[in-house]
Amino acid sequence: MNITKFRNSYLIDKSYRLTLVSVTLTALAPLIATLVDGLFSSNLLGNDAFIAVSVVLPLVNAVSVLTMICERGGSVLAAGQLAKGNRDRANRIYTAAFALAVLVAVIAAVGIWINLDSISLGLTDRPESAAYAREYLQVIVIYLLILPLNNTFNDFATQEGFPQLTTRAVITGSMVNVVLDILFIGVLGMGISGAAWGTVFSGLINLALISPYFLKGKSQFRLVRPQGDLGAIIGENLKHGFGFNVYFIVVNTFMLLGNALVLKVAGHDGLTLFDVCLQIQSATFSVAMGLTMAGVSLVTYMRASGDSDGLQRIMNNTASIVIGFYGVLLLLLVTVPQFFLWCFGLDGIDLALARRVFTCFGIYYFCFCVVAVYVTVVLQLAGHVAAKIVLVFAMGTIAYLSMLGLSKVSADAMWLGMIVGGVPILVASLAYGYWEHRKYPFYTMFSMVDKLPSRIKFECSIDYEQRNFDEMKKKMKLFADTCEMSEEMSSKMYSTIQTLFNNAQERRSSQLKYLDISLCELDDGIQMTIKDCGRPYDPVHNGMDAASVGARSATYRYMFTMNVTTIVWDKTLNQTKKK
Repeated sequence: MNITKFRNSYLIDKSYRLTLVSVTLTALAPLIATLVDGLFSSNLLGNDAFIAVSVVLPLVNAVSVLTMICERGGSVLAAGQLAKGNRDRANRIYTAAFALAVLVAVIAAVGIWINLDSISLGLTDRPESAAYAREYLQVIVIYLLILPLNNTFNDFATQEGFPQLTTRAVITGSMVNVVLDILFIGVLGMGISGAAWGTVFSGLINLALISPYFLKGKSQFRLVRPQGDLGAIIGENLKHGFGFNVYFIVVNTFMLLGNALVLKVAGHDGLTLFDVCLQIQSATFSVAMGLTMAGVSLVTYMRASGDSDGLQRIMNNTASIVIGFYGVLLLLLVTVPQFFLWCFGLDGIDLALARRVFTCFGIYYFCFCVVAVYVTVVLQLAGHVAAKIVLVFAMGTIAYLSMLGLSKVSADAMWLGMIVGGVPILVASLAYGYWEHRKYPFYTMFSMVDKLPSRIKFECSIDYEQRNFDEMKKKMKLFADTCEMSEEMSSKMYSTIQTLFNNAQERRSSQLKYLDISLCELDDGIQMTIKDCGRPYDPVHNGMDAASVGARSATYRYMFTMNVTTIVWDKTLNQTKKK
């Protein structure tokens, strides 16, 4: 039985949106920094400065991805431990993730600083661009030391259920970067080093806003002394982190190899257009990252609670956003390439060449993003990690090899290699997913397991304004009759719902309309879960513990911007069965 009349979707949608925005902005922060630097360098300092920022971009992305591999998988694992009430294990995961991310960034920054000259010359064969690249890099290494702190704090705050903190910190830091680039480059004449210093200060602003949440003890996460299982924890963190970030590795590898090939075959104009594509990719790919991480976080929670409706809703939201967002971007690249040329101050570039490059890249990029989201949320979490890695690497590898092969024909034909790499792998990914669906039909509901437990379940929402308790009582009576609940248990559950409703109503914002209620029969009891998106409030430690409501257990958690109260009653209360 699964009665869903009056089922509220607002809580799920709101949590999804907030988590999506937070994770997207966290991934976007270092990319916004270099994108803004590229835009201002192009318009204020010229093409050589723009190319210098563009060729440095993969290095910044690479360090950012390495730190995310160290900590992002850990943030999901630690949140799962908090959901189980295992705070000690969560803190050990957090400590390992934090320390490893910082260590990797320090090694990378020191290595770049020691080899500044050789790296700068190796990134571009133009002396003017190489000089700009060196000047930019020697300041950006400071930003690389800030990155692991911001990435770790942002991700763990989001997974703990406070994505709005991350959103505020990242947006503020990015706005500061824009203002400082204008000030340092346009007003003070600091050149490309001014762009780099703007990025450094934007990172410091982000850190200043997000770190107090951890340093002042507001977070549940704490740095703790490592224990004997440190190696196992690091291994799990890296495994999951690599799985979540494998497409970033492919993206950056494709950037580096593609830059060299395009410069050799298509010359300076071709490289400039390709770099514009890479800047667009850097600015927008974090949306795919946000979709995967928001989907993973919420789907994991929905699966644990047996909420198949929530699973389906999250996946529907994910599919519509990824297709809509990247579909519109593809349309713009194909139809108005001059808009992107204008944005980067490249009016002198041949429009026909720009349209060819943007069209081929747009098709490849659309395919890549759809595959990145699909294989992560549907296949990776279903246990098909190897399939995900193969498919994502295959797209980047085939695209590059096709460009390399077609470059022997002509410079114009080379761009078609991206389509050759993109479309077939998208079709193969969807075909693989459909084949798996044929074996496990429950994939239709996008579960991460073959099937959810079969339960007698009742779900509804109470309208804060209409207070539709009469409707809820009718559904509860049907649920009670089906589960053969006693009058005593039914009465206790109803009075508990009324008390929690009154608490939630006092704390709700003006936009909130419903309180979510879920009842389900367990093997040895009845479980009630109540959710709301009001201000955080713990009823269990404020007079509603298990003993006060005659229950076996009562727990409260603040997860994904939702207050979640779960109470379980034993079936021993069913001494007098309802007839």
